[in-house]
Amino acid sequence: MSNGQNHSRPVSLRSRLVVLVVFLLAVSLGLVGLALDAAFKRSSEAGLQARMESLVYLVLAATDANDDGSLIVEDDPGDPRLGQPDSGIYAHVHGAANDWYSPSSLSVGLPPIEQTPSGESSFSTPSAQDGYYSLRYGVRFELADGRMLPATVSIFVGANELAAERRAFRTGLWRSLGVAGLILALAQLLLLTLGLRPLRRITQAISGIESGKLERLEEDYPKELEPLKRNLNHLLDSEKANQARYRNALDSLAHSLKTPLSVIRSSLPEDDSEKTVTMQNAVSDMQRLITTRLQRAAVSTRRSMAQAVDVETQVERLLQSLKRVYSQKMISTDVSIEPGLEFFGEQRDLLELLGNLLDNAYKYGGGKVSFSAQTLEPESPMAGIRLQVEDNGPGIAEDQREQLLKRGVRGDERVEGHGLGLAIVLEIVSAYQGEITITRGGLGGACVNVSLRTR
Repeated sequence: MSNGQNHSRPVSLRSRLVVLVVFLLAVSLGLVGLALDAAFKRSSEAGLQARMESLVYLVLAATDANDDGSLIVEDDPGDPRLGQPDSGIYAHVHGAANDWYSPSSLSVGLPPIEQTPSGESSFSTPSAQDGYYSLRYGVRFELADGRMLPATVSIFVGANELAAERRAFRTGLWRSLGVAGLILALAQLLLLTLGLRPLRRITQAISGIESGKLERLEEDYPKELEPLKRNLNHLLDSEKANQARYRNALDSLAHSLKTPLSVIRSSLPEDDSEKTVTMQNAVSDMQRLITTRLQRAAVSTRRSMAQAVDVETQVERLLQSLKRVYSQKMISTDVSIEPGLEFFGEQRDLLELLGNLLDNAYKYGGGKVSFSAQTLEPESPMAGIRLQVEDNGPGIAEDQREQLLKRGVRGDERVEGHGLGLAIVLEIVSAYQGEITITRGGLGGACVNVSLRTR
C-alpha cells in the first residue's frame, strides 16, 4: 500500500515580502541614481558652458584687428591656464588673414575650425572623433576703413575636465544610495516583522492546537484576523462535537448488539452437539466481526489535531503485556526508538497498530523480534512516524504479500494468522495516508515497514 506524496517546503510569506521589498528598493534606488547622474551631467555641462563663455569674453577683450585684416591677441588673455601648455583648456581665434592659438595648445592637435556666423554660438560635447567640449562664437571687427572682419573665437576643454568630477559624484552618489537602501531595507524588515507578528502568534497557537497543548484560539488578534480566529474555533468545536457524537453512537450500537447476542448465547443448549457448537461459533464470529467493524469505523474518524503521544511509553506498555502472554517462548526483543519521538494522532490508533504488528511477530516469530521507530521527516517532527517490526520466523511468501496488502479482502481470505489484525492495521495506515510494505528482513522472517503521516 503506498500513498506517498511529494511534500515541498513552501516559501514563507515573510521571505516573499522581504525579497519583493529588496527588489523594489534596488530598482527604485537604481532609477533614482540614474536620474540624478543624468541631471548632474546636464548641470555640470551647463556650468562648463558658462565658464567657457567667460573665457570667450576674456579672449575677445584681448583681441584686436590691424588695418591689414590680421588679428592681434595679447599674450595674457586673462586666464593663467590658457598660458600653461597642455592644461586642458585651449583657445583659438580664426580670422580671414591669420589664426591665433593659445600657448596651452602647443603640441595639441585641436579639431578643425569652422567659421561661425557673427552673433551666433554653438556648444558641442565630446564624440568618438572629437574628444573635446567646444564653444564657438562668431564676431566681426570693424576696420579703420569701415570694413567688417569676420572672426570665430573657439574654446576647447578636454573631456577629462568633467570626467574626474563625475566619477567623484557617482562614487558619492552610489555610496549614499547604498547606505540609504540598507537603512530603508532594515526599516522595511522591521515593519514586516512588526506587521507579521500577529500571524506568527496565530501560527504558534495553531501549532499548540496540533500538539494538543491548546484546545482553541483564545488570544486577541487584529481586526483583520478575527474572522479567521472565529472560523477556526468554530471548526474545532464542530470537530469535537462530531467526534463525541460519533463515538457515543458507536458505543450505543455496540451495547445494543451485545445484548441480543448474549441472549442467543445463553439460549443455546449446554451440550457438545455439532449443532450447538456450530451456533456458538457463529455467535462468536458475529461478536468478533462487530468489534472489528466498530474499531474500523472509529479509526476512520481520527481527529486532525490530536494530543502528542509518547511512542516509547506505549511500546513499553505493549511489550510488557506481550512478554507476560508469551512468557513461555522466552522471546528476545531489540528496541530502537528515536529519543523524544511523539505521535501526533489518536493514542488508540497507535496502540491498535503496534499491538497487532508486535503480536504477530511474537506469535509467529522464532524467538527474536526487532522494533524501531523514528520520525518521518527529521526536520519536521510533527509530520509523522516510521515504524519497523521484524522477526526471525518463517516469514510471508512473496506471492502472498500482495494478497495481504489488498484492501477489501475478507479476514478469512487472508494468510493464516494475519486476518482481522492486519485488516485493522491497513485501515489505520489508510486513515493516516501512510504506507505499509512487507519484505524479508535481516533476521530471516517477515519485516513490516509502516509510515503514518500526521501532518
